[in-house]
Amino acid sequence: MTDKTIRQYIDEIRREAMSDINPARCTILLQKLSALLGSVSDEWIDAEMEYNRYYEKMTDEFEKVTEARAKAKASDEYEFKLRKEALLDVTKELINSLKYTLKVKMEEARDSRFQT
Repeated sequence: MTDKTIRQYIDEIRREAMSDINPARCTILLQKLSALLGSVSDEWIDAEMEYNRYYEKMTDEFEKVTEARAKAKASDEYEFKLRKEALLDVTKELINSLKYTLKVKMEEARDSRFQT
C-alpha cells in the first residue's frame, strides 16, 4: 500500500469536481480541500525557504548578483519552489471554483422549488 501525496489528493478532487456533483458532495470536497490547503501552504513555505537558502549560497559564491540569480533560478530548488507555488494556486482556485459551483447548485435548487 502506498501513501498518496498531497498533489494526488488534490488531483483526485479536481477530477471529481469536473463532473456534475451534487451540493452535499461539493461541500465534502470543499472541506477536504480546506484541510489540504494548510499542508500545501506549509510545503510552499518550506520550498520558499529552501530556495532562499540556496540563493544566499549563490550570492556568496558569485561576485555579481545577476550571476547568482541566474544560477539560483536554474536550480532544482527553484523548480521545486515553483511547483509548490503552482500547487498552492491550483488549490485556491479549486476551492473558489467549488464555492461557485455550490452557490449555483443551491440557487438552482431554490429556483426549482418556486417553479410549479
